[in-house]
Amino acid sequence: MRAPSSLLTPDTARSLSLIRTLGEPERSPHIVRQVLGWDASSRYLLSVRNRGENQLRWWDLEADRNTPLFTRPLAGGVAAWFLPDSQTLLSVTFRGALQTWSITDGALLSTVTTGMSVSSACLSLDGTRLLLTGSAGRVLLWDLRKSWLIWRRDDRALFYGCALSADGAFAAAGAAEEREGAVTLASLRLWEAKTGKLVGSRSFESFRIWTAAFVPSGDQVIAADTAGRLLFLSLPSLDVVRVVEGPASGTLQMEFNPAGSLLAASPDTSAFVVLNADDGQTLFAYSDLDDMEGSSVSFSPDGRFVSWGMDDGKVGIWGVAPSRKA
Repeated sequence: MRAPSSLLTPDTARSLSLIRTLGEPERSPHIVRQVLGWDASSRYLLSVRNRGENQLRWWDLEADRNTPLFTRPLAGGVAAWFLPDSQTLLSVTFRGALQTWSITDGALLSTVTTGMSVSSACLSLDGTRLLLTGSAGRVLLWDLRKSWLIWRRDDRALFYGCALSADGAFAAAGAAEEREGAVTLASLRLWEAKTGKLVGSRSFESFRIWTAAFVPSGDQVIAADTAGRLLFLSLPSLDVVRVVEGPASGTLQMEFNPAGSLLAASPDTSAFVVLNADDGQTLFAYSDLDDMEGSSVSFSPDGRFVSWGMDDGKVGIWGVAPSRKA
């Protein structure tokens, strides 16, 4: 059964501790990265691994066992999400295959090919649209209901992590612009999510923007660069509002908690941090000091847990023990 946890806030996040681990140890001589995700009820948790025999796994956290409910092969898995119906999950592969799976029996339900190589993907809040970017300079928005392309754009930049705003207005992607002499310059692209019209582009003195995330208030977007900075940019002008120091090695993925008071960031090393979203102060940091393993970090929708993939291939869940009243 899942251990109880207090609501995560800037005050309680300082007391985070590991309360549960999922899966069996499975070390690899190769670099392994996990991408995690919760369902809307905070009952199910999934992991996509870029290596191993069973790259797609998901757990029922109401069960007593820590073994996955199901494991499935997913060659070249990029990401996966539980869809809003809480009966289906969606996975994306490097070769652009979109697959849906039954949560309850593990059956493969459908496969659609987008025709592009995918480096990053982001699902809209309502689960109907999928933003895909490719390192070769292509970005597209896919309609999951119709299995149809909404828009596609091609650029000379190399694209990395992407994001969709909660209100459906904007799409963003981190990039590296190629310059003369094999030099790259960090850049953020911003489009109208409905039409794909380019709203703006901002370059920075760094090698690349690893990823982007929209602030829950909807008035800013964050760009994470290779210098370890989190750049808060106004919308739609992309003016720099403030700069927060993130993980020194560079943030590959970011996520806000449901209340928008906490920002979790995972770098390209085996670590994650939880920051106060208001002032950027580090409230909690964890590392298992294994550079061969990495993971995204993900808050549960009920706001009580944070999950992260560990160095032995397992998944850890952190929480805060409820205070005892006299």
